[in-house]
Amino acid sequence: MKIVLCSLILSPSIVMASGSAGHGSPSDLIAPAVNIAILVGFLVWKLKGPFSTHFVNKANSVSEVMERASVKAKEAEMMMAMQKKKMDGSDAEVSKIASDVDNDVAAYKSAYEKEVAERIAKLKVDAASKVEAEMQSLTNELNTLLLDKVISDAKNMIKEDKNLNNEVTEKIIAGL
Repeated sequence: MKIVLCSLILSPSIVMASGSAGHGSPSDLIAPAVNIAILVGFLVWKLKGPFSTHFVNKANSVSEVMERASVKAKEAEMMMAMQKKKMDGSDAEVSKIASDVDNDVAAYKSAYEKEVAERIAKLKVDAASKVEAEMQSLTNELNTLLLDKVISDAKNMIKEDKNLNNEVTEKIIAGL
């Protein structure tokens, strides 16, 4: 194939080189023009298919790259829109969180105040009952001491007074 191509290209120049050395005329250019036309026609015929497939493949790959790029661009736009939406909603979310915290603090404060009030009331009741129990205990102890003192004084009085001693003895014996 290459040999035929080379022979077509080189044959007119070999023929021309073997001729007389005179001035050329425009008709001398017809043979090289035919050779170039044949060469260009042959090259176009031979390379048309590979060039066509090459350019079709390139066009397909470029279109695939463009499709992927457009998909990626759409994804990027969606992600950007979501981030913008998050950013736009962040102020509202911050204020919502702040109000939730304020509500939680107020609820905790009221619950704590209620609990403290209940504890104070319970402690007051416990203290009152404890004071009352101690008072009752002290009253009983005082009554016991007073009764012991009265009995002791009565015994001393009975021992010192002979008439009273005889009278008490008679009453005890009479009661038995």
